[in-house]
Amino acid sequence: MISVVVVNWNSGRFLEKCVVSLCNHAAECEMIVVDNASDDGSADFIASSDPGLIFIQNAENAGFAAANNTGWRRSRGDPILFLNPDVECTRNAIGLLEHAILQETAFWACAGRLLPAAGARQTHDYVRRLPTVSSVAAEMLLLDEIWPGNPWTRRYRMTGEDFGRIREVEQPAAACLMVRRSALECISGFDERFSPAWFEDVDLCKRIRDAGGKILLQPAARFFHHGGYSLNRLSYGKFLEHYHTNQIRYFAKNYGRRESRRVRGFVIAGMHLRAGISIFRSLLKGSTRAESFRVFRTAARHFSTPSEGTT
Repeated sequence: MISVVVVNWNSGRFLEKCVVSLCNHAAECEMIVVDNASDDGSADFIASSDPGLIFIQNAENAGFAAANNTGWRRSRGDPILFLNPDVECTRNAIGLLEHAILQETAFWACAGRLLPAAGARQTHDYVRRLPTVSSVAAEMLLLDEIWPGNPWTRRYRMTGEDFGRIREVEQPAAACLMVRRSALECISGFDERFSPAWFEDVDLCKRIRDAGGKILLQPAARFFHHGGYSLNRLSYGKFLEHYHTNQIRYFAKNYGRRESRRVRGFVIAGMHLRAGISIFRSLLKGSTRAESFRVFRTAARHFSTPSEGTT
């Protein structure tokens, strides 16, 4: 039996669409929804949904990593599919993931293909290589904007590579990621220090690979991904703080202080660069130049003061 773990935090109607798609296309799976103290009523419909669904309601927002750990440790199935609440599965998608992951014991995880909402441009942002200091530098210094074909960004984003076949990959998004129970037990699941979100899935994939496991992409397993629901609940300044703090933490944990300090330096430089550009034009949709400047200047100041666990 497959277990599906969905972590919800103020996802609106997306959660209902996600659960309905699971009931329609994966009714045989064990379904677990972990709610991180949502206050938007998004989980209210659970009481009238599938009676077999397990609902865990946290009194506070424990973060994406901790909630996923709560879900898979409560589950009985193997493998376990981690699915974002803004993702809808299609017919046979979960079965295709299971078939792929069970082909060899070396396959510890498998991701499906995330399709954009109707009318959106198709991208492959759901699968990348593990980040490097060079890829961070290219992003923060806007090198990928002025030289899109630079080798560091192309390698990281896997530009021009074949995503139409089953293949081994380094870092698919945890928005749709199936993992063997034995793998989760081996690496102790998600690292809950990556809170409230971002880079917990990058770290998970790295630890799977470091432990000798392989991660697959099965593009025939298709899921619809609406995307961005959590960002709508955060100010852009808070997003920058959470995202880059966990980015620096990832490098500190996996590559040591020297590399994390280099990443911190590029983040600070990138924030100053964006603040400077904001003097001439706003980089934030719906914001004035002054507001854009303040957001990036504040972020630069924030990262100039190292925090515990990220040095």
